[in-house]
Amino acid sequence: MMQVPNLPNNVQLPQQPNYNAVKIDIHNPMVNVPAQNVAATPAPQYEAPTAPIYEYPQAQTQPYYMPPVINTPESQPVIVPPEVTSAPQQPVAQEVPVKPAAVPPAPVVTEQAPKAEEKKSEPAPVNTEKSDAAADNKSVEVVQPQEVKPQVDLNAFLAKLTNPDYDTQVAGMENIVDMVDNNPEQATDLLDTKLMEALNNIITADTSKLESVTPETEAKRAEISARTDIDEEAKKAELNKTLTPQEKAERNKSYAIFTSAILQKLYGEEAKKMYNATVPLTEMPGAVPIVEQLKGNPNATVRTSAVEALSYIQNPSYKKDLNTIFTIAQKDQDAGVREAATIALEKLNQLPDEEVQQAA
Repeated sequence: MMQVPNLPNNVQLPQQPNYNAVKIDIHNPMVNVPAQNVAATPAPQYEAPTAPIYEYPQAQTQPYYMPPVINTPESQPVIVPPEVTSAPQQPVAQEVPVKPAAVPPAPVVTEQAPKAEEKKSEPAPVNTEKSDAAADNKSVEVVQPQEVKPQVDLNAFLAKLTNPDYDTQVAGMENIVDMVDNNPEQATDLLDTKLMEALNNIITADTSKLESVTPETEAKRAEISARTDIDEEAKKAELNKTLTPQEKAERNKSYAIFTSAILQKLYGEEAKKMYNATVPLTEMPGAVPIVEQLKGNPNATVRTSAVEALSYIQNPSYKKDLNTIFTIAQKDQDAGVREAATIALEKLNQLPDEEVQQAA
């Protein structure tokens, strides 16, 4: 609470004064002083109070610090009149009612907090002129859509290869060879286990119980070959109509052997690109069935096809194995097989040895 000090004897206050901070003249403060005493009273001098006006509660052990007062529109500073020099060491003060203001608690901050806040409040300047110029100079790049590679319909190929009709099987194998020749990148999708198994089933199929050539069939073919009213292409088409189921199955074995050899070579080339390694001959997906046909098939056309297919996939790494196979084939009872084996050996001997190729 504010304490009112004792006034001098020559100053008389009226009864029940009603003054406030608005009614006090801070330049010439006179609080109900008679006119006769004004001239005798020396002019007031303003001096800073020597004693605190407000008495703060003092703690016994540690000092208590009042929270800082924040001036808001609701709180106004208190104007305290200065001390009258004529008063005996006690300043004159007038108690003025002040509207209490809510004082928020003082925030606890550290010495480093203002630095962090200062850095945060001052973002790095952005050179808008340079960025705008770069934006103007930058041209919009239009990315052309990439051509989507069509997927190979493996089910369509499998449907043809597994079809019981022999002509449908031939059509499917011709489609495979055509894709490998004209679109080798897309043909890599044909390197599928099921597709190779379908070809191997055609190669290893048992044809011994199928209908074979009869004397009537031989006589009809001789008649077609002797005709002079049609050309050779027409004769070939007529002769194909006389093929028996066994002959068609054996013909499809030769087709399947060539088709398998083409895919195996593509498979070996892709493995070389990806892993820089050569797939062994015994691990090629169709090499073993082809070798078995060369050794045991009674049809000389199929055996000849096997020799030519193995020569197509020849590799310096296979030189030793293929040399043995072709040497045995040179002793075959059929002249066509022996001739094919001789040509295959000549091509094989032109290949460098595996050690020379690795050194290169």
